[in-house]
Amino acid sequence: MLSDALCRRFVPNNDRTDDPKVRLAYGRLAGIVGIVCNLLLCGLKLLAGVLAGSLAMVADAFNNLSDAGSSVVTLIGFKMAGAPADDDHPFGHGRMEYLSAMGVAVLIIIAGFELATEAVNKMLHPGTASTFNLIATLILAVSIAAKLWMAVFNRRIGKKIRSDALCAAALDSRNDVICTGVVLVSSLLNLMLDFSIDGYVGMAVALFVIWSGFTVIKDTVSPLLGQAPDPALVQGIQQTVLSYEGVVGIHDLIVHDYGPGRIFVSLHAEVPEDQPISKSHDVIDNIEMELQEKFNILACIHMDPVDTDNPETLRLKAVVIRLMNEVDESLTLHDFRVVSGDTHTNLLFDLVIPHSCQNGQELASRLREAVHTYDPKLFAVIKVECSYT
Repeated sequence: MLSDALCRRFVPNNDRTDDPKVRLAYGRLAGIVGIVCNLLLCGLKLLAGVLAGSLAMVADAFNNLSDAGSSVVTLIGFKMAGAPADDDHPFGHGRMEYLSAMGVAVLIIIAGFELATEAVNKMLHPGTASTFNLIATLILAVSIAAKLWMAVFNRRIGKKIRSDALCAAALDSRNDVICTGVVLVSSLLNLMLDFSIDGYVGMAVALFVIWSGFTVIKDTVSPLLGQAPDPALVQGIQQTVLSYEGVVGIHDLIVHDYGPGRIFVSLHAEVPEDQPISKSHDVIDNIEMELQEKFNILACIHMDPVDTDNPETLRLKAVVIRLMNEVDESLTLHDFRVVSGDTHTNLLFDLVIPHSCQNGQELASRLREAVHTYDPKLFAVIKVECSYT
């Protein structure tokens, strides 16, 4: 395929999609292809509009000109996102990709509103129907095919390198396919009808384009606000950490996303308290290296020593888990410790509640009461927190 040939020719080591240099090469290729194709299509559609005497075709040509501007935004965004970390931005500039995707989305919305304005004008002042011209019709058909290829091209690369900016560009190209198709169909229908339907069909397309733009903004804002990490990545991290001998649990996993290919992870790994600290430290070092090699992430792991051999601690933990499930089955706990005294025993642990729960402290209070009812000498000291995955 042409897209594969372009990638092989202009993107060295194109299979190493986690490499920032490879991502930049992909972004540069997509941006240049978008600029060249849209400028060519703009010229062809201007010719088609003049030949057919169609204002809609001329307007569609200028839509391609704005698409070329979107490609420039994408190109600049990838260039800025590929800049190395500096003193002011120690985590790099990867989030510029999200901002460039948002810029493309804004251009999509602007194009949609301009199309809607033109559609209203067409509905109020239909004017004369455009004349049929075979060359103009063929130009529009070629434009549809070219834009369809661009949509597939950008989407394939966007999915391959996990780029919201290129996925937004693919969506923009898909919208152009629909817009140009409507212009072509309505032009042909105008020849068979006594009135022009350009305005009505154009308004429907404009609303669709505006909706698509807001969808892109929604998808782009989400990672900037700190959306939940990919469940597959979370599962992979958990399985990797727990696969090591000497690690008995994991909690407080937090994934920090600073842009595609720039992910930092922090977590707590539970290790037996009677295990030599030098051994646990060596295990943690090996885990951090494997996570970087396997997932291209930088991990910072905190060791939590836990009592894994004391029968009384294990018994009390099982009791608390049973009581916790009776309060709410969606709750989980970690960092369970027992501090015994002559008159009472404190059970210290972190209680994890889902974000959907608005009454975390109330649930903790009910669990404290249940523990104390089970044994008046037991006091639950609970820290309430939410999961970050």
